[in-house]
Amino acid sequence: MNAAVKVSNRRILGDVDDFVEVCGQQAWFFSEGWIDLHTAVDNLQRLAELWGLIEEVGQDAIQALMADAFAPMPELPSGYAAQLLMRFELDDERDRWKWTGELPPKPEPQTELPPRKPYQTPQSTIDAFLHVARSESTEYLTDWLTRHPLDAPHLHKLWKAKCSTAPAT
Repeated sequence: MNAAVKVSNRRILGDVDDFVEVCGQQAWFFSEGWIDLHTAVDNLQRLAELWGLIEEVGQDAIQALMADAFAPMPELPSGYAAQLLMRFELDDERDRWKWTGELPPKPEPQTELPPRKPYQTPQSTIDAFLHVARSESTEYLTDWLTRHPLDAPHLHKLWKAKCSTAPAT
């Protein structure tokens, strides 16, 4: 008696070792932000189905291989971090003394800031003041000067000088 032959659409393109390699590549794509996690896992699941790996090793084994590839990297031992810090500090002239017993370097002298220039009324404010003063509205001029308290003394001097040099009409 002849039984029907089961034909699957399995393509033998790789084995479990190849699948582990592809898992690593998909995990890298995910870590770089090129694809999201769901896309990576879906790609791997479809690949395992096409290669017939689910029938060969089982779904649980395939998922375990995927989980291993996407597991976070283990933390480095604290001794490694300390050694790395020590090497960085030994290479830096400013920090070498912490490890060698040398005296710390003398701090560089602080440069003094240049003296701050006193406030000076900008030319645009002077021009605006002259425009407002010509408007002959005392209320508007008073209001404008109250909004420019730092400029008012200088503008008052300019106005006095301008009035004393103006020709009499």
